[in-house]
Amino acid sequence: MREPTSSWETDKADAWHEETESMSAELNTAWQSVRFARESRKANPRYRLTRARGRSRDGSAPDREASYEEILQRVDEGISHLRHLARTLHDAAYAEGAWDERFRERWAAIVRDAGHAIADPDVDVEPIEDRITALAREMATDRSLPEESWPHYGSLLSSMRHIAVIVDDVASAREAREATTENPRT
Repeated sequence: MREPTSSWETDKADAWHEETESMSAELNTAWQSVRFARESRKANPRYRLTRARGRSRDGSAPDREASYEEILQRVDEGISHLRHLARTLHDAAYAEGAWDERFRERWAAIVRDAGHAIADPDVDVEPIEDRITALAREMATDRSLPEESWPHYGSLLSSMRHIAVIVDDVASAREAREATTENPRT
């Protein structure tokens, strides 16, 4: 049995970690669905006929299909980085010393905006990766920061940078699929 923790930060980090476990389970379900759909399509005689002819159903040459496998791999990477981020926050909750308030506020705002961008890809937020770089540069030149804090700060910045890149990649793939759907070849 797990001992109860006294700090809300640790509890929140534990909750985040549990949420990443749930996300992994949902991702496994998505993988199963994609594999089933791919296998079902291979068994479909109409698909085999059109593929053998080298044409799509409407007679045009087939485009490269959106690779759901690639997207799911990127989502899996994102979950891994999120899990690492939660673990870093958990460890930081036990670290000696207070967080630098400027870092905490700006980093939390970046995470919040990244969450909004994930929840609603059409929301207008300042580019996340640029803000992470600006925060890292500002904090790196500040000589008043305790040196012991940098491993945690650097880890949090690095994890968020990876997540921001993955979110951009997945959003770009979604935009490409939507553009193809809205403007099909005639």
